[in-house]
Amino acid sequence: ATRHLERHLPPRAKILDCCAGGGIYAFHLAQAGHTIFAGDIVPYNLKLLHAKQKASPLLADIFLSDARDLSRFPDASFQAVLCMGALYHLPKAADRELAMAESLRVLEPGGLIACTYMNRYAVALNNMAEDLANLDEIMGFLNTGQEGVFYAATPREMEDLARRAGLLPVAHAALDGPAIFLFKNKLLSAKGLRAFATYHFTVCEEPDLLGYSYHNLFLGRKA
Repeated sequence: ATRHLERHLPPRAKILDCCAGGGIYAFHLAQAGHTIFAGDIVPYNLKLLHAKQKASPLLADIFLSDARDLSRFPDASFQAVLCMGALYHLPKAADRELAMAESLRVLEPGGLIACTYMNRYAVALNNMAEDLANLDEIMGFLNTGQEGVFYAATPREMEDLARRAGLLPVAHAALDGPAIFLFKNKLLSAKGLRAFATYHFTVCEEPDLLGYSYHNLFLGRKA
């Protein structure tokens, strides 16, 4: 994901990471010279962010965040918004639409939004590899995308969500490709991992391969 972000972000941008998790992207981008506001809805993740900030004070702000309500920020406050996690923790379609709308509200015109999502096809295949006894349940999951508190979209569904929001597409890329299946079967040596990375970075934006990746990234610009 960082490769795609670095390729498309403007230099020294003001960025909102509205579901920052433990801060892997927030601190990486802050080190690169961007101004980062990092929020998360999980108290444990906030503790991680504050601990990292204490050791390396790089972030502009850390706050409790719900991607569906970014009212602490006025309209067009950021040059980029990272919504990299919320969409697969919101099983209700209305909540996903609201998270997207809020991200776009605080994004300035022409700004970049980065959305990650769990890919339904790869999740189903992974579950099948783990337990064939639940095949009927897995096939049902293919119709709904819902698995407990998680939601897995399809690549086309992500593109439709972005289109309805009025986004101009920038990139749609597989983040891990078939790597999860290779790791599961221990097929990759250190040399094989390097070879796979070379292959993956070459083909990760091919539309025909998006369905095989467990996690995908969509980048768009606000019109």
